[in-house]
Amino acid sequence: MPMLPPELEGPGKTIAFESPDAFLFKNRARYPDLDPDFILQICFEHPRRFNDLLPRFNACLHMARRIRQTAGWVYDNVRYDDNQEVDFWFDHFDSQLSSGRRDYEIFNQMIKHGEWPFPPVIVEAAFAATLGAPASIGNPYHLIEGTHRVSYLRRMIQLGLVSREKSVSVIEVVQ
Repeated sequence: MPMLPPELEGPGKTIAFESPDAFLFKNRARYPDLDPDFILQICFEHPRRFNDLLPRFNACLHMARRIRQTAGWVYDNVRYDDNQEVDFWFDHFDSQLSSGRRDYEIFNQMIKHGEWPFPPVIVEAAFAATLGAPASIGNPYHLIEGTHRVSYLRRMIQLGLVSREKSVSVIEVVQ
């Protein structure tokens, strides 16, 4: 059963547009090795993109577990497509910070607490390759979901708003 099984393929809509409660309840019990935030972010909101990225992922064999890392570890190790550093939301962060606007939930949470409201999802590049990922993924870890969050954290480190030693949660797809 490669890729996400049909019952784990949500509507591809953000939770702001459709309630995920029943979807999460049904699948949390069926797939206890998948973190609830993985089920929401990946399975409910972005199942097709995930299947395209990791076509040999098997929800019965693999896990998505929540771990703690330092902000500095995320800064140094997590990359995006074509091994890009995740800095493409710096201007958005700077604009929110300089304007005093607080109209974006992710920004508000991160400024107030120095951590995201829900963890980004990553996968180690060598493991991702065994799951059929393209060669263009980030290395040593590829960011599957959470570009705003990781970009904001990187910018906060650069601006001295968060220390590299701060402990943060991430969800890692593993064997």
